[in-house]
Amino acid sequence: MYPALSLAQALSGAPADPGVCAPEDGEPRLAFPNDDHELLFVGTRGGMETQIVARTHIPAQYVRSRPLSRSSFTDAASGVAANALGVTEALPILRKFKPQVVIATGGYASVPVVMAAATMRASGMLRGTKIVLIEPNVEPGRANRFMAGAADEVWGAFEETRAFFGPKFVVTGIPVRPDILARPTQVEARRSLGLDPKLATAIVFGGSQGARSINVALSQMVAHRRLPAGFQVLHIAGERDYEWMAVERKLEANENRYRLVPYLDKMALAYAAADIAVCRAGASTLAELAAVGLPSILIPYPHAAGDHQRKNAAVFVRHEAAIEIDDKKLDADSLYWALIEALKPERLSAMRLHAAALAHPRALATMIERIVKSDIGRRPAKVTT
Repeated sequence: MYPALSLAQALSGAPADPGVCAPEDGEPRLAFPNDDHELLFVGTRGGMETQIVARTHIPAQYVRSRPLSRSSFTDAASGVAANALGVTEALPILRKFKPQVVIATGGYASVPVVMAAATMRASGMLRGTKIVLIEPNVEPGRANRFMAGAADEVWGAFEETRAFFGPKFVVTGIPVRPDILARPTQVEARRSLGLDPKLATAIVFGGSQGARSINVALSQMVAHRRLPAGFQVLHIAGERDYEWMAVERKLEANENRYRLVPYLDKMALAYAAADIAVCRAGASTLAELAAVGLPSILIPYPHAAGDHQRKNAAVFVRHEAAIEIDDKKLDADSLYWALIEALKPERLSAMRLHAAALAHPRALATMIERIVKSDIGRRPAKVTT
C-alpha cells in the first residue's frame, strides 16, 4: 500500500519532502503540466487495505480476486474463477474512468484490473493506455510474473530483478513513507522514546504483528546474556506476544537496558534512534533501512511466498549492508554474537555506508516523472558511432 499511497499523494499535488519528490530546483512540490488529472484506487474489499484507503479519501472501487494458487487443482480453479469474475467487474470501472496509466502495486488484487485493461487496450477501447507493474522484491511474485506480458514497464529497486523482466524493467527504487525521511535527530528520537540519548541503540521488530521467533530469541538473550556496556535495546514485540514478554521481564529483571513496547505508530522515531535494526527482510522494510542508512541483522521470514525475503536479504548481505541469520538457526546465542560482530565500530560504520548506497532517494520523483512526461514504455535510442 505504501508505494500506492506515496504515488497518490504526489499526483494529487500534496506537499512532498524536499529532495525526495522535488524537482531539481529544490521546490518542495512536484510540478505538473496541468491540474486535470484524476486518481482512482481499485482493489479488493476488506482488511487493512480498505481501511487505509478510506482514511486517505482517495476515490476507490473494489473487485473480487484471489491468489493464483498452485497448491491443489481446487484452489487453482477457485483462483481462476475469482479473478475471471474480477475482470468482469473491472471492465465497467475502466470503461467509465478511462485511465491513461494503470499502475499495479503488486499482489493478486492487481490481476483483474490489469487483465481488464490489457483486454480493453487490445480491443481499442483504451487506446494508448500504459500499464506499469511495481515489483518491490528481488524476485517477482506469481502475480507480477503472470501480468508481465501485459505491462509496458516494471518498476523496482533491485538491478537483479531485470533478469525476470528484461528491457521492460526500470530501476526506480521503492517510495518510502515521507515521515521516515523527515526524521528527528538521534538524540531527540531517543528522548521521545524514553531511551538514554547517550547509548548505542538496537531496534528489534517483526512487523505489525511481531515475529515469534525473533521475540523468543531476543527475550532469551536479554534474560541470560549481559548486553555490552553502553548499549540498549528497543523491542517492538507486536500485540500478540507483548503480554507474556512483559511478564517474563518482570520475573527475570536484570541490569540490561531494554525497553519493550507492543507497537510503535511512529517508526521514523525508531529508525532515527537506532544504530542497528534486527528485523525481517520485507521489501518495504529494506527500502526504509536503505533510505535512512541503517545497518541491520536480517532474519528472513521462512514462509514468505517464493522465499522472497531470503533473496531480498541476500542482496543486502552481498553489498555488506547487513548480516543474515537463518530463522531456523536463530536463538539467543546466534543473535547475541551477530550483534557483537555488527557493533564493532569499523563494521558498523561500513555497514551504514553500504546500506545508504542501496537507497533510491528519488524513487517517487522518478516514477512521477515517467508518468507526467509520458516516458512509460520508451526505450533509450541506440546510438552508433
